[in-house]
Amino acid sequence: MDNITTRTAENAAVTEEQKVKEKYAGEKLYTISMILHPDDDTDYPVKYFFKRPGNPSYNRYVKTASKDMLGALKAFVFDAVVEESKAQLERDLEEYPALALGVGEKLLNMMGLSDLPNLKKL
Repeated sequence: MDNITTRTAENAAVTEEQKVKEKYAGEKLYTISMILHPDDDTDYPVKYFFKRPGNPSYNRYVKTASKDMLGALKAFVFDAVVEESKAQLERDLEEYPALALGVGEKLLNMMGLSDLPNLKKL
């Protein structure tokens, strides 16, 4: 019975992904998925669809981050999320506010942010 449930969930996910690809044809699309661990006994898998963030969105983030880091990051994330994932992301952020950090970091990485730059004195 578990195999049937798993295959049904996988088929639903593929169908959802196909619908998003068709709707946003020609745009760079990404999925961000992770497993949240609110406690030692609970695994909560999440998956969202995003468009590549644009420069205006990044500029707004940089401009407002010094005043309200979490608010700026949430706005940056919501600028990039596709409509089909927006409601779920809003619900998850209400329950898990730190989720914005992980998702936002991945979106910033798309724009060139690296956490491992190398500096060498010449």
